[in-house]
Amino acid sequence: MRLGMCEVCAATEARYACPKCEVKTCSLPCVQIHKKELSCDGQRDRTKFVPLSEMTAREFMSDYCFLEECTRYAENRKSDQCKRFTSDQRNLPVAQHRMQMAAKKRNIQLRLQAANFSRHKENTTYLNWKLGRFYWRVEWLFANIPLEANSGDVARFVDARCDEQLVLSDLILKYVDLQQETARDHRKLLANHQTAGVGQLSFWLKAEGVRRSSTRCYPLEAAKTLAENLSGRTIVEFPTIFITYEPKPPGGHEAIDSSRFPFEIRNIFKFITC
Repeated sequence: MRLGMCEVCAATEARYACPKCEVKTCSLPCVQIHKKELSCDGQRDRTKFVPLSEMTAREFMSDYCFLEECTRYAENRKSDQCKRFTSDQRNLPVAQHRMQMAAKKRNIQLRLQAANFSRHKENTTYLNWKLGRFYWRVEWLFANIPLEANSGDVARFVDARCDEQLVLSDLILKYVDLQQETARDHRKLLANHQTAGVGQLSFWLKAEGVRRSSTRCYPLEAAKTLAENLSGRTIVEFPTIFITYEPKPPGGHEAIDSSRFPFEIRNIFKFITC
């Protein structure tokens, strides 16, 4: 079958037709020119529509192999151990299921991510089943760090296990009370917070499960326990709490009005009880 003249040089009879864009070429240099000018990779588009009347045995076999590959991919995804708990939270391991049920009793929606997510790997939250008590991993983010500390706007600290029965002001003492070693070690970094004193600090829980959650937070009460402050909230693996030395949320964040809070999470808690 004649292909006509080369569509690149127009000087020689064409010998090849590109599987993808069907440009007719006569030689390797012309093939390379057409690929460069048209940004073509030369690979046939296996999903391109071909009318049934124009299909040959080659097209039928190609479609069959493509569908077989799709089937194998889907089956491999089903057996992927990293994905086994993402589609149905009811099939969680016993320990994680217990944690979710215990959180639910505390009016907390605990969302657990897949095993390959970094936040899940970092999570050290522990439920003492005999005592019926949570020991939460807590990420503390101290906002408005002094410029001379050269560490950005936020200083991050993590406590692996915080007793849910302790009040926030007690949990944070190790960072702001200069009589404690940790506070002295980070005196330059946390100077503003230590100067203000624990009584003047404000606590803000990073919002989850609400619109624009990345820039919103809930005000917390320093005199209440961690469990009381987390009640009615959505937690992804473990809580992230901002700490400011002024009675306002950290920069770039807005506080969620407590009076509107129950309405914002109404839809979230629907599927927990279903």
